[in-house]
Amino acid sequence: MQNIENIIEIKRGLHKICSRGIVNVIAELDRCEEFYRNIFFIYGLVYNTETLSQKEDFIASVSKYFILDRLPDGCLYSNEGKYETNNKKKELKELLENALDVFYSLYNVCDSAEGFKKKYAEHFNEEIKDFSKEISENRDDSLSDFAKIIQNVYNNSKNKKDNC
Repeated sequence: MQNIENIIEIKRGLHKICSRGIVNVIAELDRCEEFYRNIFFIYGLVYNTETLSQKEDFIASVSKYFILDRLPDGCLYSNEGKYETNNKKKELKELLENALDVFYSLYNVCDSAEGFKKKYAEHFNEEIKDFSKEISENRDDSLSDFAKIIQNVYNNSKNKKDNC
């Protein structure tokens, strides 16, 4: 079962590079959260809501590399710096699942994170991708007073429910 708070944070990262339609299709994939949990493991990050909320750039970059760049040519186009698609939701979902199938066919035969990175890069005839820049960057929450207020309201309403 997926953790809705984790999915929300994943969607925030995806919104940096994808249209709402693509974000929603990715978030609805059966293996969405499992995929990001494995990616965080591969790159040595703790997978939890707090870390997800700070790693929007990492989520966007790994989504591009492991999923979006693996879709067939012509499936996506750029509109104001975000990926869009003309494919129907069902077609897009199938293409995304195929990208995850390739990911897992390689991931499941590797004994280590480094082994997987090497095998994945070799499979696509690319250099091993390093996400150290994206990993080192955290979201700047200081600019979002509105988000802080909403978070406080949400937490207070949760606490009131728990006390009833």
